[in-house]
Formats: sequence, C-alpha cells, structure tokens
Amino acid sequence: MKEYYEKIMLHYLQNPGEHQLYAGQQLSKSLIEKDIPPEDILGLHISIMKESGHVLSEEWERSFQFLMEIMVSFGMAYQERQSLRLKKKQLESEINVAISMQKKLYPPTFDDEFHDLDVGFISTPAREMSGDFYYYTNHSKNKLGILVADIVGKGIPAALCMSMIKYAMDTLENDVKPANMILDYLNRLVLKNADPSLFVTMFYTIYDPLTSVLTYSSAGHEPALYYHARSKKYADLNTRGLILGVDANVKYEEKAISLESDDFVVLYTDGVTERKGSEAPDDNSILREALSTADLSLPAQDIVNHMYQYVIREKDYQLDDDHTIVMIRKK
Repeated sequence: MKEYYEKIMLHYLQNPGEHQLYAGQQLSKSLIEKDIPPEDILGLHISIMKESGHVLSEEWERSFQFLMEIMVSFGMAYQERQSLRLKKKQLESEINVAISMQKKLYPPTFDDEFHDLDVGFISTPAREMSGDFYYYTNHSKNKLGILVADIVGKGIPAALCMSMIKYAMDTLENDVKPANMILDYLNRLVLKNADPSLFVTMFYTIYDPLTSVLTYSSAGHEPALYYHARSKKYADLNTRGLILGVDANVKYEEKAISLESDDFVVLYTDGVTERKGSEAPDDNSILREALSTADLSLPAQDIVNHMYQYVIREKDYQLDDDHTIVMIRKK
C-alpha cells in the first residue's frame, strides 16, 4: 500500500492534474475498505515526503503534528461510527426478519366453515412491529375460538411471545377445553417460557354454531362490546381474571351469551379506546360513537374499517399505540 500511495502522490507533485487527483480519490476508497485509520494515512504521507527529499519547514512540521493529534481523535470517532452503522444495519436486518415472521402469524382470512358468522378484523401497528395479536382456531365439535391479545412490551421479544401463543393455539385445535381453561393453559405457558418483562392481556371467545352460544373469558383485557340487535342496546362483556404471565394460581371466570340474528361482539385492544389528551377514563365509548355513524347492514369487514377510520380521525391520525378491532356477527 505504501508503494502505491507513494507512486500516486509523487506523480501528482511532479505532474499535477485532474487524472492524478482522480487516482487519489480511487486510492481513498481502497484505504477506507481496508479500514486504514486517518492518522496512519497522515503519518504515511509525511514519511513519504521526507524520504523523497522534501524538506518541511519547522512551522509545517508543527502543523502536521497538530493535525496528527486531530486525526487520532477523528479516527477513533470514525471507527466507532462505522461500528455503530454496522450494528444498526444488523439490527435492521433482524427486525425485518421479525416483522416478516410476525405478519405470517396473523390469519389471512376468516374460515368460511362457520357459515352463520360474519367476521371482520383489522390490526395496525403504531410502529414497525406490533404488540397486538388476533387469531382464530377450530375446537372440537366444530366450535370456533377467537382471541384478541395485547402483549405489554414491544419489539422482537413481543413477536417471539406472539409466535409462542400462535403455535400453542394450533395445538389446541379439536380440543374440548372451555375458554377459561384455555386462558389458564396459556397463562402457565407464558409464565414458563416468555421473557419475565412481558405480560399479556387477552380476551378469548368460543362460538358454538349448534346452539349460537358464545362463551368468553378475559385475562385483564378490555371488555368486549356486545350489541343486541333486537333491542338496539349495547353492553360490556367482561370476566374476572389477571393478565397472563403473572400468577400461576390465578383462576379465570367464564360467561356466555346467546347470539341472535344481527347481534355482534366487538373485541379490541386498549390502543383503540385511548383518547389522547382526554381526562375521561378510557372506555369503549369511541367505538359506540363510531357504530352510531355506521351502516350496520354492511358486511362486518366494512363496519370494522369504518370504526377504524372513525377512531384514527378522532385522534388526528396520530397513532401512539397499536390498534386492533375484531367484529363477530351472527348472520
């Protein structure tokens, strides 16, 4: 490297021109690729000047010494910056893999096997990765399980916890456990395997098409919003139960309702109902407002989209948290 540097530099001193300067630019790229620190380049430059017979005045000698001290600090900062850029690039690559993995965890469509239900859903992350999760699975005797969860803690650990819950739900296909026992099972799973800093709220429902009965259980999650079409009245559905991942001995309560034609239940996460800057307690009133402006004769997915658009308009399109809404309607 020294010989090549010396050849280019001395050639320029003897025949200064654009071609020689371009060769110097190309050399600088090679030096960067080889991670040569700037103080070494400066030292090389000075030594070549002296060895080739160019005498530096005392003033120039001192100026180069001063510049050398600057280059040492500059070089250290530059190397640290390069290291941080490399780490950032690696982290971005890992996050992209996690985002791709997370997207595959969500069900792409609703299972049309349950012909008497119309289901719509939307889930939007506030940032690149979401802490919200929704899923459905078949239980024994053709019952349908639908859950909405909020993982308290974001990023890759939340995605891993979400993956664990998803595959746990897959193992419960054709299982006969009631909703509260499924929460008990998932609670022990989160306690045993998830990061201790992660906690999970969840609302779990099981629908039986033979009886039109919807059973439900909650692990510290927001109450579901129930609409009784015949009376045109709303009610909150909630049960007692601590969030998942805190206490192995917690007991989860289960309740049930019978769905009639056009009745629906809306599951959601707390990001939906939080009103920025409001001193009023968080509740699902914003969803009731959205539904009061919706055409309830539309398909469930259209109504869910309407609710979401209403919510984000009310928040001036500033999403500080993940937003998930799932609507289950009896046809």
